[in-house]
Amino acid sequence: MRKLTPGHGLAAVVEELRELERTREAVVQRGFRVLEEQHAAVAQLVLQFFGDRQRAVRWMCMRQRVFGGRSAYDLLVDGDIDTICDHLLGEASASVAQAGG
Repeated sequence: MRKLTPGHGLAAVVEELRELERTREAVVQRGFRVLEEQHAAVAQLVLQFFGDRQRAVRWMCMRQRVFGGRSAYDLLVDGDIDTICDHLLGEASASVAQAGG
């Protein structure tokens, strides 16, 4: 069996994947900062709903079935703030109702 050397084969792929992950993380964080600047109320609602910045940041990027496979950012680009807010407020109300509040 031949040993892989750095810069070749899987080692190169692993390094590329690490670099992609670092780049993605930087973009995800920058995206949420832009959200806070341009749509502060939405950013605050997302933060309150998730209670954790990292979870809020990740959720904004994730494709959601309820949004037709689009992310919350996709909706914002299309100017559809209401769908995001309605979804989060509806989920929060459902959680309160389930808790008996």
